[in-house]
Amino acid sequence: MFKTSYIITLLSGIGFFNSCTGNFINLQEYEKKAVAYQERQDSVYGNYLAGRIAHIRQDYNRAAQYYIKTIDNGIVNAEILGRTYIILASQGRIDEAVKYANLAREKGDDNNFIDVITASYDFKHKDYQAARTQLDAISEESYKNLIAPLFNAWSYTGENNYDKAKEELNKIANTEEMKTVYRLHRGLIAEYFNQPEEAQKFYEEIINDKSNDMSFRALQIISNFFVRQNQKDKALTMISKYYGAGNLKEMLSSLSDKIKEGDNKTAPIVNTPDIGVSEVFLEIALLFKSIAAGYDYAQVYMAISQYFNENNDIAKVAMADIFEERLMYDDANRYYDSIVKKSEMYYPAQIKKANNLSTEKKYDEAAKVLKKLLKDNPKNFQVLFNLGDVLRISNNQEDAIRYYNEAINSIFYESEKYWPVYYALAISYDRNNEWQKAEENLEKALKISNRNPQVLNYLGYSWLKSGINVDKAAALILEAYEKEPNDGVIMDSLGWVYFKTGDYENAIFYLEKASELNPQNAVISDHLGDAYWQGGRKNEAIFLWKQALVQKEDEEDVNKKKIKNKIRSGLKKENALVIQDESLKESLHSLNDITE
Repeated sequence: MFKTSYIITLLSGIGFFNSCTGNFINLQEYEKKAVAYQERQDSVYGNYLAGRIAHIRQDYNRAAQYYIKTIDNGIVNAEILGRTYIILASQGRIDEAVKYANLAREKGDDNNFIDVITASYDFKHKDYQAARTQLDAISEESYKNLIAPLFNAWSYTGENNYDKAKEELNKIANTEEMKTVYRLHRGLIAEYFNQPEEAQKFYEEIINDKSNDMSFRALQIISNFFVRQNQKDKALTMISKYYGAGNLKEMLSSLSDKIKEGDNKTAPIVNTPDIGVSEVFLEIALLFKSIAAGYDYAQVYMAISQYFNENNDIAKVAMADIFEERLMYDDANRYYDSIVKKSEMYYPAQIKKANNLSTEKKYDEAAKVLKKLLKDNPKNFQVLFNLGDVLRISNNQEDAIRYYNEAINSIFYESEKYWPVYYALAISYDRNNEWQKAEENLEKALKISNRNPQVLNYLGYSWLKSGINVDKAAALILEAYEKEPNDGVIMDSLGWVYFKTGDYENAIFYLEKASELNPQNAVISDHLGDAYWQGGRKNEAIFLWKQALVQKEDEEDVNKKKIKNKIRSGLKKENALVIQDESLKESLHSLNDITE
């Protein structure tokens, strides 16, 4: 709920990693020492190196274990201490992190995050005065103007001092970027002190402020309050104003069900100072998570949030997102699996888990997750669409076609946002050797997508490959290129237009550019090899064909048997296709005719 204009301020004022290297580790430098580590496993250096290797591999708990052993064996310096307390904090192990943070401070480490760790530890152990003192020691404006007022307000709440809590929050009351955060926490703290009228006043200010989007977390908190105040209709009216597509639609539906089932005995979401301050750190973490440069910060703040409240499912999903960005899919899925079915976050968590499994090529497991979701909601477009994708990618085209068609049948109205399902269905029909149906769905996707360049390219390339509708094919590919001139696959198709019409020099020019953009693509390497051969560069052609045999990207779209034959026997020259449209020929000629 913070405005992103505060990100730069935060990044300039908060430095976690000035005493450690975080993820920015030279992988090759330390991997090559793994053998040496095996020979010296029980030594101090062995523990240190084992920690570094685990750190590189993002096995943070194991890295912390070895760093702690290194420190216990007498190597105590700021660098190792810094890595240790940051890693421990990033795993939510604040009670352990505080020990090494304090040792680092004694060694001269002036990292502000030491104060954050210590303040969090003191707060958790109900030494609220010490917590405030620790955080107030930080001089940077980003702490004083952003974090400290919220943190201190909840610490005074822990001391049952409502007036001081309000006084702290009032420090941010007039900051435009923080007005929603201010109102939310004023409402939460008013609730804690049994002041429902005051709480409702601040919550309704959030609802009525059209200049700010309300987060899903705010919807949860405020609707929960209305339920407990016997104002279910107000809660339902509030969430009905939010149109939900995809995951959000399911989340809103689940939240509506929870409102209908609740009563005045429903437990409040935030009912302790710990959970209150957990919300503060969650909001800060989500702010950092909104930009790639803030992911390390987001993970640590998210972990602190979970230190205070391990049951916040939004925090779990956000932490899983961070692990996904680091390609740590098993860690992400462990977070998703910890979310129970009754949670509003269950559906999006399971969808994301299935996506992760598919990314790891665990297609059967991904399909199993999606089919389980489908049992509860057999007409859910997103689940049907995702299941079709998993089956298509795993080359089960007949079942993919069935689920794509079911997804289309679940659509209530035609909209541009649905073009991908027609496009995906066309690909499955094409791979199932049902070209007429593929062509029909590509033309449908083209119509409702406002002539999306990917659809233009696929249809044009398919015609070109079959030697039909040559003018239309070239025109579609040229239009796709004009819309997406830096797309390697589209660039490949443009090069293929020149190749199929016998202009090998221009074909080589564009296919080389395509290869630069997508250097691991098997189809592009195969095409460039063909162009080199016809252009008289036969050694280079054979090299590219050999590359195409081992490359993984789009490997299902190359005929490896034909490539092996080309390596053995070369490539015969085919009759060139002819473009009849003079204006189209002129467009291709003027685009980049390198022969002149």
